[in-house]
Amino acid sequence: LQQKEKVRMSVDLIVRGKKVVIGDDIKPAAIHVRQGVTVKITEYDDVVQGTKIIEGGENIIMGGLVDSHVHVNEPGRTEWEGFVTATRAAAAGGVTTIVDMPLNSSPVTTSFDALQAKISSMENKLYVDVGLLGGVIPGNKGELVRMVKEGGVVGFKCFMIYSGIEEFPASSPFDIEEAMTELTKLIPEGKDVPFMFHAEVGGPIAEACSKLIDEDPSAYSTFLHSRPKQAENDAIAIVCKLAQKHKQPSHIVHLSSAEALPIISLYQAQGVPLTVETTFHYLHLSAEKVEHRHTEFKCCPPIREEDNRQKLWQGLESGAISLVISDHSPCIASLKLLDKGDFMNAWGGIASLQLGLPIMWTEARKRNIKIPQLQKWLSEAPANLVRLSDSKGPIKVGRDADFVIWDPETEFEVDQTKLLFKNKLSPYHGEHLFGKIHTTILRGDVVFDGTAV
Repeated sequence: LQQKEKVRMSVDLIVRGKKVVIGDDIKPAAIHVRQGVTVKITEYDDVVQGTKIIEGGENIIMGGLVDSHVHVNEPGRTEWEGFVTATRAAAAGGVTTIVDMPLNSSPVTTSFDALQAKISSMENKLYVDVGLLGGVIPGNKGELVRMVKEGGVVGFKCFMIYSGIEEFPASSPFDIEEAMTELTKLIPEGKDVPFMFHAEVGGPIAEACSKLIDEDPSAYSTFLHSRPKQAENDAIAIVCKLAQKHKQPSHIVHLSSAEALPIISLYQAQGVPLTVETTFHYLHLSAEKVEHRHTEFKCCPPIREEDNRQKLWQGLESGAISLVISDHSPCIASLKLLDKGDFMNAWGGIASLQLGLPIMWTEARKRNIKIPQLQKWLSEAPANLVRLSDSKGPIKVGRDADFVIWDPETEFEVDQTKLLFKNKLSPYHGEHLFGKIHTTILRGDVVFDGTAV
C-alpha cells in the first residue's frame, strides 16, 4: 500500500459527532486518534482537555471509502488521468484508499519492473492512500509471485476479451489456469491475493455485431445489443469452474448482467472463493434513459435495462454481490467522439470517482437501506477484498484514522466542471444527488475540508 506522504507527525486528535457509524449502529461517539491510528472509541463527551477536536455534529461520521477499482493511467497516459488528480478527486468524495488497475498506464503493470516504474511515478503525488494491482497476460506467470512478495501488489486482474489496448492482451482459460497455479502457491504462506476478471468473452459479441452492421452507431441501443449479457454469463461460468478447481480466491469486476447472478450464487453456496462487485453506474443509470449520441454513457460491459438494474440491486441486497466501486475509467474527451456521437467507436469508460457515496446514498435512501449497510458495501468489503482490513475499512480500534464526515440530507446538483478528476466529462452532469461531503480525514490528517483538497 502506497501511502500519502506525511508532512508532519499527526498530533493527538479526537473526531466526534452525534451520528458515528460503529458496526451496525449509528450513535454519539468520540474517536481518539494517536499518530494516525484509532486507539479508542468512547462516549461523545469523553474528551481530553487540550486535544484537538474535529466536531461532526449531526453529520454522519464513518470509515473512509475504499474504491478497489480505479484506472489512474500513470505513468504513460497522464493526459487521461494521473495520481494527483485522481487522488484529489477521491479525497473530495470521501474515498481514503483507492486501488489502481494495471492498465491503462504505459507500461502496463504486468511485470516487476513495470510495477517499480509505477511506484516511482507516484512519489509526492498522493492525497489518499493507493494500493496497486498487477496484470495477468499470456506468458507472464513467472512475474506474479515476485510482484506480491517483493512488490506488494494487492491482487491481479486479467481480461477475457480485448482490453482496448494492444499491450494488455486477453487471457484464455489456459492462461488463467497457468496464473492460478502460480497464485495458489501463495495460499499456504498466508499471502494469497484475489484474481480479478473482466468477465466477457468474444463469441457472443462477435455474433451480435455481425447483425448490427447497418444499425445507427449513434443509437445507444446499437451498442447495448453489441455487448449481450451472454458474453458476461459465459465468461463468469468459466471463472466459477476454474475458481472451484484451483480454490483460488477469484473476483468478478463490474458485473453488469443480472442473468449471471444464479450461477454466481450457486458456486458461492458451494464454498467456492468467489466475490463479485458492481458499479455505481450500473446501479443508478439505465439504458432506456441514455439519449442518442451521448457517448459519455458508454462503458464495457454496458449500462443495461431498468429491469436488469433492479435485479442487480436484488443481488447486492442478497449478498451475491458484496461491494460497489467506481470503475473510474476516464480518457481525453476527444476519444469519446462526442462530435460524432458514435457509440460503437468511442472509448468505453465512465469517470465517477468523486461521486460514489452520493450516488449510492441517493439510491439507498429510496430503498430504505441504512447507512451502516452502505459502509459495508463501500468500505468494509472492498478493504477485505484486497486484504487491507487490518488498516482500512469501517471505524475500528487499531485501524488507520480514515474517516468521512458527510450530510445525508443535503441535495446538490452535479456540475462536471467542478469535479476534480482531470477530464471533466461525466454522465452525472446535471443530476441531483443527496449526500454532501464535508470532511475527509486520512490517518488523522484533514485531506478535504469541504471546499479544497
